[in-house]
Amino acid sequence: MNGSDADGGSTRNGGTRNGGARGGSSESTASGGSAAVDSLAVGDSVIGPAVDDAVDVAAAADVSLNGADRAERPDRVSSVLVAVGPGPHSGATVDVAREIAAATDAWLELFHVVPSDAALADAGPDEGASGTAAPADGPGDADGTDYVAAGERLLDAAEDRLGGFDRADRWLVEDRTAAGAVVEQSPYYDLVVVGAPTTGTVGRFVFGSTTDTVVGDAEVPVVVVEADGSTALDAE
Repeated sequence: MNGSDADGGSTRNGGTRNGGARGGSSESTASGGSAAVDSLAVGDSVIGPAVDDAVDVAAAADVSLNGADRAERPDRVSSVLVAVGPGPHSGATVDVAREIAAATDAWLELFHVVPSDAALADAGPDEGASGTAAPADGPGDADGTDYVAAGERLLDAAEDRLGGFDRADRWLVEDRTAAGAVVEQSPYYDLVVVGAPTTGTVGRFVFGSTTDTVVGDAEVPVVVVEADGSTALDAE
């Protein structure tokens, strides 16, 4: 697999990555495929049918596939990058990614971006830069500790939401923008799943213009998920 190697861990710089509970096989307590995918002939595209089935996820109001023609191997989905952040669509995004992975026997990479020092400097003293909700008393320590801790909590919540699904890793990375980080990593995966655009200070770094940028610039197909109501991973 390109995005998540068999041993967990990473040779890439800029973040910390923790392996999920790996079963080492295609079997999963959450798996079982789907009727649409299971009925396909060898060589047929699996991406469209898997996304079509994911529309039925209860937490999702809308699931759209963008850039389907970017798939190098449309008959195979072995790795899915899931942009994890705060905001009303975050839980539904994880749910839809899990459904697609279960149908295609793919691995999930739960991917969260915290602002690098350069991003914090660009934002200025009165503007939050992170997709992670900043502490009430300010945008975090100078070394980014608070952003990292909040990001790890979001990844914990995303892992919890996966339930018994065992083909998942998590990766926390520092970058200037979330969009840039997702686009940069997109060639190493077969599919990217991201939440619908979200406005406001908290959502801007991960789900504001990020969604449009990822849809336009990612090198693989992108699934955009809109929640039915709020499914925020960071809800109290």
